[in-house]
Amino acid sequence: MGAILSQMRGLARSGSDFVGAFSRYAGWRGVRAGLLLAASSILDGLGTLLVLVPILGLVVETSQGKGGTGWVSGTLRRLGAETPLAQLAWLIGAFVVMSMLRAFTLYARDTALARLQTGFIEDERNRAMRVLASAPWSRVVGLRHARVINLITNEIQRLSSASYFLVQGVVTVAMLVTQTVIAFSLAPALAALVLGLLLLGGLVFVATQGATRELGGGVVKAAQAMMANAQGFLSGLKTAAAQNAQPSFVAEFESIQHQIRTHQLVFQRRQARGRLVFALISSAVGAAVVLVGFGFMRATPTTLLALIYVFARMTGPGMILYQSGQQFVFALPSFESVRALQAELRGDGERAETRAEAPPEGPIELIAAGYMHPGGRGVRDASLTIAPGEFVGIAGPSGAGKTTLVDLIVGLLEPETGEVRIGGVPLTGAVRQGWGQAIAYVSQEGFLFHDSIRRNLRWANPEVTEAEIAAALDFAGASEIVARLDEGLDTVVGERGTLFSGGERQRISLARAMLRKPRLLVLDEAANAIDAPGEAALLDRLKALEPRPTILMISHREESLGWCDRVIRVADGDVIC
Repeated sequence: MGAILSQMRGLARSGSDFVGAFSRYAGWRGVRAGLLLAASSILDGLGTLLVLVPILGLVVETSQGKGGTGWVSGTLRRLGAETPLAQLAWLIGAFVVMSMLRAFTLYARDTALARLQTGFIEDERNRAMRVLASAPWSRVVGLRHARVINLITNEIQRLSSASYFLVQGVVTVAMLVTQTVIAFSLAPALAALVLGLLLLGGLVFVATQGATRELGGGVVKAAQAMMANAQGFLSGLKTAAAQNAQPSFVAEFESIQHQIRTHQLVFQRRQARGRLVFALISSAVGAAVVLVGFGFMRATPTTLLALIYVFARMTGPGMILYQSGQQFVFALPSFESVRALQAELRGDGERAETRAEAPPEGPIELIAAGYMHPGGRGVRDASLTIAPGEFVGIAGPSGAGKTTLVDLIVGLLEPETGEVRIGGVPLTGAVRQGWGQAIAYVSQEGFLFHDSIRRNLRWANPEVTEAEIAAALDFAGASEIVARLDEGLDTVVGERGTLFSGGERQRISLARAMLRKPRLLVLDEAANAIDAPGEAALLDRLKALEPRPTILMISHREESLGWCDRVIRVADGDVIC
């Protein structure tokens, strides 16, 4: 019993969080959609209660030779409709008009709800990207890329299903409420009996959905594993092909696919079983309503016919509500996963949006700055000053802390001890945002997007001219690379630039960095794939730049470090100037 109550509390908490998120996004648009929803339900009720029931009554009484005796018939006679046929024509005309009004209202309602649903998913995906983009690097760097990609694509897409079923559930509840009000106006006792059974069924439904939520959670985990498998296979495709290791990737992929299929089949069986039970119970309730109404409550034929019609109209929405509820619960783990990732990236709280503020001109200073990673690597108590325009080399063995030192200077990491200053101003908040806009970073792998060379170069500075692009390519020694390509700058570089060699990627990446016109240029082993004469020529040009940005170059080549004004060495976390 305790486990069931715990599951119900968890389900209620997740469900209310999702509904709250959807409501906050909807705002006044949700109020408008709600008004349209209420209007369509009211028109549906009026069409049944004020038009359809009188039509049934008129037909039944006329067949018995009594003619119309109700207040509706009296009103119609005062309007000039003396015969039952004339009254029926009036009623049918009113029913048609009511149906047309309801159809237009339903169109407006469904359009408004569709806008809310699609807009909510767009907002959730944008929100996830904003949180990811603004998260501290120390949190982002530890994330598995497959997890992030899966959540931004698959899981947020499943939120689309959750929002659809939420909206569908709200519409269905509105329909059921309308039909229940009609039923109470016709036969309060019978309506109360049916309503009690519906509430009891609702409690049973909530109490049994813990397993559905667990199935949804299993699908989320399996989807993440599948994405990780596919990403690993593509990243290591060359190595796998060379070692004939593709079958192991395929076997793992097939195993994960089987897990997902198993979870989905179990869920489908639960839905099918629920539909069967719902159909049996609704048939029994319908039969009981007719027997009790006719045999014990002496309901009139008109009332019984109207009740049967009303309860028949409630059966379909009731089934939809049951299935929508299951689908909503099944998709809730996706919402929980997305929110968990956002909370993990934000840490103690969402970072406030800050306006970038360029730091003043001046030296880069580290004052007893330190940062240690969970594994024990990093730098400690680093104090140094780098003058504007200085060409500084950073050397040391692998794992010594070179990258951590640069990450502190760039602002990717906040020092745990001490501080970093740019032009005498602490590198925090708006200043850190502005400092990032003044930096160009060239990594060892020479990362390029799967796009044209021109688009890759313009990513650094969308406003650059063709002449500036040509000059940057010439400076990086990449002009000949582009010249020999049939499509020139419009050549697509392939995923991560794999259609080019490592040295070619590094040259194009350096050209992109120069187009940024940075105050600080960081070269992280950025020329190690270029032949020695080519690297020497490139370093000559960098050293001769006028004006020259501050340059930090991480390198293991002692001959390359010879071009630097000075070399900072890092050994086991200690920075030696």
